[in-house]
Amino acid sequence: MGGKVILVTGAARRIGRIVAEWFGARGYDVCVHYKSSSREAQEVVAGIVACGQRACALQADLAVAAQADSLVTRAFEYFGGLDVLVNCASVFTQDSLADFDVDAFDRAWATNGRAPLLLTRALYRRAQSAGTTGVVINVIDQKVRDNFQADHFSYTVGKAALGNLTKMLALSAHPILRVNAIYPGLTLPSDDQSIEDFEYASRHATPLARIAGPQDLAQAIELLIGSAYNGVDFTVDGGQHLRRVDRDVLYLYRDQAGART
Repeated sequence: MGGKVILVTGAARRIGRIVAEWFGARGYDVCVHYKSSSREAQEVVAGIVACGQRACALQADLAVAAQADSLVTRAFEYFGGLDVLVNCASVFTQDSLADFDVDAFDRAWATNGRAPLLLTRALYRRAQSAGTTGVVINVIDQKVRDNFQADHFSYTVGKAALGNLTKMLALSAHPILRVNAIYPGLTLPSDDQSIEDFEYASRHATPLARIAGPQDLAQAIELLIGSAYNGVDFTVDGGQHLRRVDRDVLYLYRDQAGART
């Protein structure tokens, strides 16, 4: 894997950070994208450099089309190339069809749906010009493939659109890029979920009584980078999608006093 360069969006915190660190530890040079978490992004860079790899922190607000469009170019210019793009950044808010705010919806759509498309197009153009190839991995959500609920309306619209474009993007970008998607379930505490709620949900939301954690997602991304995969939708959720629910597990599985197991 020597000399491979990966750009991970939303890499300063949460899943994106763990994915960036995973690949830095496996011989990749890493572009750590962040929006506002500069200190955390620099921590990720320092950790990757300590592993003997090159890394840089690149700031961009992905809801601004021009900034999303230029991010790949900046990564190319810093490292002289780019092999893998992981679209991990997202905006996650609690709203519904009845009450969503139009401005908030537009920002969620721009970040969750439009930005990955702009980044993929930018990578396609740069790779085509350079005579190279690359891979794009979109991080979606198992709910939009197997288990829709009404919660987090604005977030879900963008994720649903991007998820349904995996095969179209794979066909459109062929043979310059391969495009795949992973669909995680509950992975880290989110929204107003307490640690106790998260641990309770982790035991009750899947048939395995365990979730797929961030390292599982990073491992799945590493697999889908392989040359055998193109246009693949890969659910990595510990089987959470097998349990049909009408609410997000953040709210459905709450730890109640005296009900812990």
